Amino acid sequence: MSSQDTLPKSHFAQRTEDREQEVDTLLMHIAVSCPCDAAELSRRITRAKAAIHEDLTQLMASGDVYFHDGALRAAAASRIIASAPAEQLREIHDQILAEIESGAASRTATLVALAESGCTDEALLRALIEAVSEHPEDALAIGALTTVARARGNCDEDVRVMTATHAAYRGQTEQVLSLTDGLLATASPEVFAEAGALAAAALIQSNRLERALAVYRRIGAERIGFNAAWAVVAAIGKGDLAAARHWRSVLGNDTLTNHESGLVDLADGILNTVSGNGDGALELLARSVSALAPLGEHVLLPESPAALAAIVAIGRGDPATAQTLLDRALKANLGGAWGRTRHLLLSSWSQMVQGQVDAAEATLAKLQAVENLSDRDRLFHLCLLAGIARRRTDLTAMRDAWQALRGHTFGISLTLFDLLPLGEMMVVAARLRDSERAEELALRAQSVATGLHEPIVWTAPFHWSGVQAAFQANAPATLIPHANALVAARQTSTYAATLASAGQTWLQVLRREANFESVAMSAKALAEHGQVWDAARLAGQAALQEPEREGALSLMQLAREINKAQTGNGATPRQTTQLTSRELEVARLVTEGHGYRAIGEQLFISPKTVEHHVARMRNRLGAASRGELLAKLQEIIAELE
Repeated sequence: MSSQDTLPKSHFAQRTEDREQEVDTLLMHIAVSCPCDAAELSRRITRAKAAIHEDLTQLMASGDVYFHDGALRAAAASRIIASAPAEQLREIHDQILAEIESGAASRTATLVALAESGCTDEALLRALIEAVSEHPEDALAIGALTTVARARGNCDEDVRVMTATHAAYRGQTEQVLSLTDGLLATASPEVFAEAGALAAAALIQSNRLERALAVYRRIGAERIGFNAAWAVVAAIGKGDLAAARHWRSVLGNDTLTNHESGLVDLADGILNTVSGNGDGALELLARSVSALAPLGEHVLLPESPAALAAIVAIGRGDPATAQTLLDRALKANLGGAWGRTRHLLLSSWSQMVQGQVDAAEATLAKLQAVENLSDRDRLFHLCLLAGIARRRTDLTAMRDAWQALRGHTFGISLTLFDLLPLGEMMVVAARLRDSERAEELALRAQSVATGLHEPIVWTAPFHWSGVQAAFQANAPATLIPHANALVAARQTSTYAATLASAGQTWLQVLRREANFESVAMSAKALAEHGQVWDAARLAGQAALQEPEREGALSLMQLAREINKAQTGNGATPRQTTQLTSRELEVARLVTEGHGYRAIGEQLFISPKTVEHHVARMRNRLGAASRGELLAKLQEIIAELE
């Protein structure tokens, strides 16, 4: 052995070796993860970003590294990975997988690079499934997903089912149907049951209940399991009571988990809604919400038990309970993003029914990606916009919503669960003297209810809207079937009895035959059932029809007292404002372009009183013209907002 071999390495030689190792490590990380920049690499390698940036500059100049499609890539990635020690490769995999599992955003390039470097971890499989769901046309992501899945022992059918499952949890109904379509034609019975359950869920979410039931029949009683609960829901929504009872018998009662218990309560609750006045239905549906809520977003919901319970509560004249159940579902994030959309829509509806118009609009504003709403949710959304505009006497907004709504309804599927928005649609259409389309849709939906022998829990709000639409259109003939339905149900439903009496009183008001006692009784009964806006509206309209000043003032006072439960009457004026609270209310509506009669209807005062308020404001503010008055009022309102 020579003396040279026994000497320690020189500092220069050691430094050269260290530099080579730094560059090799850098290239290894680039090959395995395709990072976006030096900052990302710095977090993983724990070297200064400036030093890494300098190395990258040299490596890119030499052609060893290049930048493509938003990511850094190693020119010899395959060779680098093939020659890498397995332990070092696994260490990099673990590091990046930990980032993915912590919730950090992952680029498709990184996921593909991990797959190509031999990573087959389950976390990577899940991330690739999500990437393919986000970008279903990305061939590289699809290829990487197939590679990882096969390495884990999954076949192509498994991959399609897994991808469809992920899409189902995100409410991507059309993607679910696309992914499962081929499986339903060729898959084994076991795969068919799994893929079919996903397809049926997507079909229920998109209101195609007949097709969903056909899929459940093909799955069969032997393999459907607790998905039979959703078959019950679909059958009731379509109006097929016999099918609903069949699937309930298939479901059984042996439950072990919260999920199973929640589905059994859901099936029983939905069946109870079409029996008598629905006694016990709301309690069962609420129990279903309680059982499923702990599962949050980790449960696939073709329909939301909380949404169904809310519609039932509204149909029983109890929108406050509807709000409570929806708040619980929203807090638990029940059903994930899809469930949140459904719950916000119904929450806004329950607020609107109670006259909390500003709150309803604020809730509606929480919706994300409105343009991507399903047909059913879009129907609810447009009817909410129209309903809020109607309650504000905003004809322009009402017309805009109606035009969008009218166009949206062509080709749409309707179910029992859509009677609520269709009722509002009837009233708006009558208000705008364009009832033909709404009446056609109402008849289609009504046929579903007729097949279930007119379940009053579902039809009461619909028939009340029909009564209101008849009043708006001054069409007594269209009033009769809706009034008769409410009268027929008054023996079994307190809410139906309230609506029937209120409808009769309203008719008397329009004929100038009502007295204060009957109006007060009906208005208070409506308010007790959460119909605050309609109650105040009845009293206000009676006041406008009352020829005697004393009687009119009493009715206006009644309307104002009822309306105290209504939110959204504007901000409290500051002490420094030149306007009184009532004048500020009038001022807001004047600046919005409403006429004296419309303002009077909203504030439950006569048009003459509105005119007096405007005259006093003009004198107090020293406005020489109407234009100057509007400018001053706008300034005052802007200061208060």
